[in-house]
Amino acid sequence: MTTPPDGAAERPGNSSRSVRFRTEIGLTRPEPSDRSDAGEPVEHWDALVVGGGIAGLTAAWELARAGLRPLLVEARGYTGGLVAAGAIAGVRMDLGAEGFAVRGDAVISMAEALGLEVIGPDGGGARLFLPPRPDEPEPPPSADDPARGWRLHRFVRNAVLGIPAHPLADDVVALIGPAAAERAARDAHLGDIGTRPGDPADLASFVRARMGDAVLDRLVGPIVAGIHSSDPAALAADTVIPGLRAATARLGSLQAAVAEALERRRARGRKADATIAGGLSRLTDALRTAIEDAGGHVLTRTGAQWLRPTDKAGETGGESADTPGTRPAWDAAIAPTRRGATPSDEPVPVGPVRIVRTPRVVLACSAPAARRLLDGAGCTGAGPSIPSIPVGAPIARFMLVARVPDLEGAPVGSGLLVAEAESCPVRAKALSHLSAKWPWVGAELRALHGPDVHALRLSYGRPGQPRPQVDLQVALDDVAALTGVRIEPEAVIDHMLVRWDGTLPPVTPAYRERTRRLEEQLAPVTGLEVTGAWVAGTGIAAVVEHARAAVGRLVGSHGG
Repeated sequence: MTTPPDGAAERPGNSSRSVRFRTEIGLTRPEPSDRSDAGEPVEHWDALVVGGGIAGLTAAWELARAGLRPLLVEARGYTGGLVAAGAIAGVRMDLGAEGFAVRGDAVISMAEALGLEVIGPDGGGARLFLPPRPDEPEPPPSADDPARGWRLHRFVRNAVLGIPAHPLADDVVALIGPAAAERAARDAHLGDIGTRPGDPADLASFVRARMGDAVLDRLVGPIVAGIHSSDPAALAADTVIPGLRAATARLGSLQAAVAEALERRRARGRKADATIAGGLSRLTDALRTAIEDAGGHVLTRTGAQWLRPTDKAGETGGESADTPGTRPAWDAAIAPTRRGATPSDEPVPVGPVRIVRTPRVVLACSAPAARRLLDGAGCTGAGPSIPSIPVGAPIARFMLVARVPDLEGAPVGSGLLVAEAESCPVRAKALSHLSAKWPWVGAELRALHGPDVHALRLSYGRPGQPRPQVDLQVALDDVAALTGVRIEPEAVIDHMLVRWDGTLPPVTPAYRERTRRLEEQLAPVTGLEVTGAWVAGTGIAAVVEHARAAVGRLVGSHGG
């Protein structure tokens, strides 16, 4: 079964709130005399949020918490963006993002405010699937070894994204070899290399300069590819791990900076990654419920067509050109939409527009939609326009439920990440043992199907490679190589292929600088904020933190 992003999300799970299709516009009827400059009736809202992914839902929730009544419009048929769920073998599972890096308090405090439980993964930890080290002999080819000499290794114990705090530790030496570990340990004596103003700012260059190629290729690369769907060379180090280069400069070594980050995490009693009990999509469901319960409104299959500043009164308490004592406002046209030519294309309008007037606008939509709205509103002017967005790798997720007694005991832990190399025996870049990693998935599968039933998720798609072609046999062959367990087709209960093409663009150092300049340019614009992964960086934690801060500025500038 193949499910594209927009199609998948038309029915992303068992939650009716995730699939609600709302057609009414607004909760207040515009007065006939209240019209736009072109004469259309106008509806008033305290705020307009364009985009219903995790950034838009977070922004609308923060606005509602501030006592405002937001209208959120989402051009696709569901809310949540990359956070979506679907039923596989009768059990609700996350189809896109399944967890988040524990970075700061933005996600955890939001979940706690919504009454949700934040939990870490089970399953005994993750593994790396690696080729033999360069200093190890190549194993002879064997028809009985589908892994072709590649083997599973536990993650390094004390590390951040694979960067070790103790390069000479036994588990580091086992993965990269004694000589490479000695090279990595020399980081302690390299001074400010990699942190100077003219040094390359990408993660690969930084790690290589400080700790060498082996740490980058065998420890950092597989983890970054699995989490960010990107090459470390295409990511800004300060976006992936904020403050890492500055801490390295301050403490004198990268290993010391990693140790400091780990100590902070341990002091808070938190794991490196977490999710919401019942699945990450419970978070987006709860956000939508809270928004609507507070008097806000959420519309799917409704997109913003244009945005214009107006000198009409937005509400009392500020000032406009026409009416002293009132705030300037924005007029936005919203219209019904349908899918674009492909599931990954922007939806297209299919009906008449309605005009929304508001003193506050949050653009939490995709970069192309934000560019169109900002350019039409004259906000970019002669300054830097929205930068071209790097194209993310085409991602395919193959979800598989099967009766496999040999997977009892989680032989690969919670899952594994695969190093990239020409000799790699599999197409997958990652495997998650979902029924071991997230206990509720295993419990619900056992309740429905009896013992020995397991859920696996294989991830495909690397930067610069063609769109992955995956079917059941490809997935089963990869499972055999990665786990040592051969699953026969007749043991499969259900399976689903989910595609997320181009949804995780790499945040390069140059791109990060351009978005920073754009944010500076938009900062003086009254009543407008821009957020979302294309400006905040990838990852749930980064996006939620950015969206909450954006609304804090918006509400603060208006005094509530």
